Amino acid sequence: MQKLNIIFLRTVIISTGLLVLSLCVFVLPSLAQETAHLNPEVAYLQYPILLGMYATAIPFFYALYETLKMITLIERESVFSILLEQGLNYIKYCAYIILVLYISGFFLLDYTNALPPLVALIGIVIILITILVATGAAFLKYVLIKSRLNVN
Repeated sequence: MQKLNIIFLRTVIISTGLLVLSLCVFVLPSLAQETAHLNPEVAYLQYPILLGMYATAIPFFYALYETLKMITLIERESVFSILLEQGLNYIKYCAYIILVLYISGFFLLDYTNALPPLVALIGIVIILITILVATGAAFLKYVLIKSRLNVN
């Protein structure tokens, strides 16, 4: 049963990574091109926005990689490994980087009056999810440290 859970977790994480990668490669460029064509007054922001989206994909994929490493550690070693704490720290920092990039992009788009409501809504949802991930990683690290101290 435990092996089935680990396989399921890995499948979900890899599928999420492949989905985001396919969005980055296939959907984002065509969506940016179409948006620039429909709104020529903000067409000059097409490539900076794409660059910002790709910049946020880098810490996202690194966080997925760290998650896969943590699953392997849990499978092979003790749950109280220092490497798990480091992995949770990396995930938390990746979430912080994504937050900074999205919030600064939000302000930049708002400053240039190029923030459509749908983009604002999607950005807010991504920011909230990222806050949840950062908080969850920090909480899990706290619980891990506390349980390690109680065991010793």
